[in-house]
Amino acid sequence: MPDILLLTALLAACYAGFALLALSQDRNWEAVTGARHLPPGRALPLRLLGYSLLAIGLALALLRDGAGFGSLLWGVSLSLGAIAIVATLTWRRRWLRPLARIIAPAA
Repeated sequence: MPDILLLTALLAACYAGFALLALSQDRNWEAVTGARHLPPGRALPLRLLGYSLLAIGLALALLRDGAGFGSLLWGVSLSLGAIAIVATLTWRRRWLRPLARIIAPAA
């Protein structure tokens, strides 16, 4: 059972990391919130948090399966997370609005 939880946490970390990286760009921010620009001073912290979540994903993958298969699992998880964010931004961008409201309550 802990393996399933670690895998779920890994996939969630990759998805959330890529979501934050996507929302740190004005084009995606506008598509999700309708606001023209990301609030000032928010892009860099979003990017740092996004990259940190991807690094946490690596740690979870290595913890779950070790260096050999864990690094491969992390690479696959990165691909799945990126594809999932692209699909979300393409078809269901409103699903990211709660995350945007957490980032910038005035948005």
